[in-house]
Amino acid sequence: MKVMMLILETPESFDHRNAEGPAAADYWNEWKAYTDTVNDKVVGGNILDKANTAATIRIRGGERQIHDGPFADSKEALGGYMIFEVESFDQAVELASTCPAAATGAVELRPIVPMMAG
Repeated sequence: MKVMMLILETPESFDHRNAEGPAAADYWNEWKAYTDTVNDKVVGGNILDKANTAATIRIRGGERQIHDGPFADSKEALGGYMIFEVESFDQAVELASTCPAAATGAVELRPIVPMMAG
């Protein structure tokens, strides 16, 4: 089964990504160690830019509405995602439990539902 892990990071974590010095090194070293341990189960994923670079699009009354940033106003923002290929959801929970973002932000797991062929 495939499970997507949404990685929700704090503003401080986003700042560490682009910083220099010990805070940035610690951030990236922690992520490298994590990815090294889960790499055999990862079948996809990406790092995402800060939420203020996003756009939210809706169609209301036939009109397109575009808003800067994400719709939800929360402490954490979507910082990336990984897709795991696992035997069970419990296995995905175990992999996600050691994700660095779980200690400072949050991670959300969702089973991927295969798209129906047209």
